[in-house]
Amino acid sequence: MRYGSAWSAIIQLVRDGHSWSGNERNRLLLNCGEAGFADVSSSVGLDHEGDGRALAIVDWDQDGDLDLWYRDRSAPRLRLMLNRHAPAQGARDFVALKLEGTTCNRDAIGAVVEVIVDGAPGRLVKSVRAGDLFLSQSSRWLHFGLAEAGVIREIRVRWPGSGWEVFADTEVGGAYLLKQGSGAAAKIERTPRKIQP
Repeated sequence: MRYGSAWSAIIQLVRDGHSWSGNERNRLLLNCGEAGFADVSSSVGLDHEGDGRALAIVDWDQDGDLDLWYRDRSAPRLRLMLNRHAPAQGARDFVALKLEGTTCNRDAIGAVVEVIVDGAPGRLVKSVRAGDLFLSQSSRWLHFGLAEAGVIREIRVRWPGSGWEVFADTEVGGAYLLKQGSGAAAKIERTPRKIQP
């Protein structure tokens, strides 16, 4: 009885325009390494007011950088924030990977991927997850920002319930399908999409 009454009171507060989170503005923190984190929310345009509910990270326009979909409780409820990162002419400072399991689960949930590059940062690690953020799921593509690294030496995948597999012949700026047991990275051509503001 008390539980039901409490939820009814909360729902009425929401209908009356009160906030779930105390009207906190959305925040984006930049990892500055040893210097800690810097709040860059306003400089990149992500400090909107609204009770944030969900966030999904995806290369929506397929131009090689990550974009954000996020949902607020208040209007506008859904926003697409396109990353307008402009690398130097001809530079391709990323690699995008999609995994496909054969003896493990097809989506390769739980796989760990290491990208080994010449120069900084040297070694990058990510894992394939399901349900990675609150009330949302980002893309299953693993996107690695490579900064100034010019050459990918190898990509290593530890498949769920299995050992490591090495994939070679990948290039900076490419998108690849890594299929378990194939040992070869299959290049995928992705055409950038023009999205009107």
